Amino acid sequence: MATRKQDSETWDARRFAEGASKARETVEQTAYFIVSAKKRPGWESHRPGVELVFYLALIDYETKALVYRLLESPEDRYVWEKYLALHLYEVLERAPLAISEAIREMSRPGSASKADPELHKAAARQFREDLRPIRQDTDFMKALSLIRNAVAAHHADKKSATMDPSITWMLTTATQRNNGGSPMSSQILEYSVRAAMAVQDFAHASIRGEQTT
Repeated sequence: MATRKQDSETWDARRFAEGASKARETVEQTAYFIVSAKKRPGWESHRPGVELVFYLALIDYETKALVYRLLESPEDRYVWEKYLALHLYEVLERAPLAISEAIREMSRPGSASKADPELHKAAARQFREDLRPIRQDTDFMKALSLIRNAVAAHHADKKSATMDPSITWMLTTATQRNNGGSPMSSQILEYSVRAAMAVQDFAHASIRGEQTT
């Protein structure tokens, strides 16, 4: 994935689109597998771990799709960047919980899950460490919460019942566009890519790690 340090000359739209397409195929296949797995004995024990696999694949797909749209349509930065922000907010909130839920079921005595909880615990510690720089950026997290609550998830500020946050967001993106600014310089883009890479690393260390043991 691209980072904020990249410039437009290194943006390979075709290759990135292929990556998003492959990610979509992966998450679709996982969804089909889950429908079948629900009919098997012990599904409730397997559910947290299997649904975690689906969720990690979904994060990968949605991140790639949103980043692709943002970089391919910089004139519509207002739309794509706010939804990328919403996606990032939900990943930061939900992913650690989904991982903890899966580990808790794996560790439960009598669980039908065959997954290695210790392998997942080690990967989870690294995952939290990888997300720490984002969470510790207090100014960014405050802005991300505002975008999520007053621009992306809702069409008006629930506290003031006004469109002020959306108006500010529109004018900000318009100014950036008029000044020749590129989405490549977006902090939201940088942190979304960082979070997605942390998710990929967790998946490799835990899920794929089990396949090699």
